[in-house]
Amino acid sequence: MTPLSTLLDRAEAIYLTHGEGSAAYLLDQIEGAIREGAPVQRIRELDHLLQLIEYRQRTLAMYGKN
Repeated sequence: MTPLSTLLDRAEAIYLTHGEGSAAYLLDQIEGAIREGAPVQRIRELDHLLQLIEYRQRTLAMYGKN
């Protein structure tokens, strides 16, 4: 299992790269991984990243960006 600190770093990098489109980007990645028959661990990791991005977006929406 990937350490949480690594997942947080990757989620931050994805958010900085894709901004508000981060969730859509990760959904595309998950769909592609499923189509390609990627290992379950890879799909799970992408899902964890998506959850972190969605949490960040909800938090920013609730408390503002400042």
